[in-house]
Amino acid sequence: MMWTITPLDLGAVELDASRTVVTQKPGTLTRAIVQAFLLRSADKIVVVDSGFRNADILKRLGMRGFETPEQRLEAQLARHGIKPADVPVLIQTHLHIDHAGQTDVFPMTTTVVINRRELEYSVSGLSGASYPPEDIIHLIHRLHTPNALRLLDLEETGGEEVLPGLKCVAAGGHTEGSMVIYVETEGGLACLCGDIVYNVREQLMSATMLNADPITSGNYVNTRRSEKAAIKRVLNAGIRFLYPSHDGAATVEQGRVVRMGV
Repeated sequence: MMWTITPLDLGAVELDASRTVVTQKPGTLTRAIVQAFLLRSADKIVVVDSGFRNADILKRLGMRGFETPEQRLEAQLARHGIKPADVPVLIQTHLHIDHAGQTDVFPMTTTVVINRRELEYSVSGLSGASYPPEDIIHLIHRLHTPNALRLLDLEETGGEEVLPGLKCVAAGGHTEGSMVIYVETEGGLACLCGDIVYNVREQLMSATMLNADPITSGNYVNTRRSEKAAIKRVLNAGIRFLYPSHDGAATVEQGRVVRMGV
């Protein structure tokens, strides 16, 4: 099954630049776009991620959020003639404050797909306000509603196909339970990589001392080695297109980003 990928503009977040790319000097603020993705096949609709609940909630992490009414998830879907109730599957790459804040706009008839390890981590207390209680409690309600939640065990299975042409794989980076999504498209294999890449140019296209050694973000809970490995696995998975959550898409050839855009 072939899919089309359409980014949805859900506003922006202002944060310290060193969190987006580890080589950036701390104390400088930058804005990163926030995106969800609309996936469509001949007869299926899937949404990936749901943005932040509201701009004010980001203050809990010392960040600022920016959005217009047109950048709310429901408004972005409406531009494509879609209502939340029309979406049978919502996939969350992970459950951070800027990714899982509007999950509750989808009815319980929508199956939300997350990695079981990410749900476990979200209630561990290890990352505090990164996982707002308003967002997580909704997932607990889904946990006890038939067919409202699908939990994947990606670390054990090596990857699970949610629908034909749509496979989720443990990222091994950013958070303990983050996942990446491989999508079959007419132009080749694409990867929705969540937050293992924030800035394509600076992390993947900048000159580095070591050949083919990606620069990490400054926002992850694993080791720097595992974060680099997570990026390398995606780039070497035979993908043609890379879709980060906070940057524009890029084209990949033989494991290297060759240009921005698809």
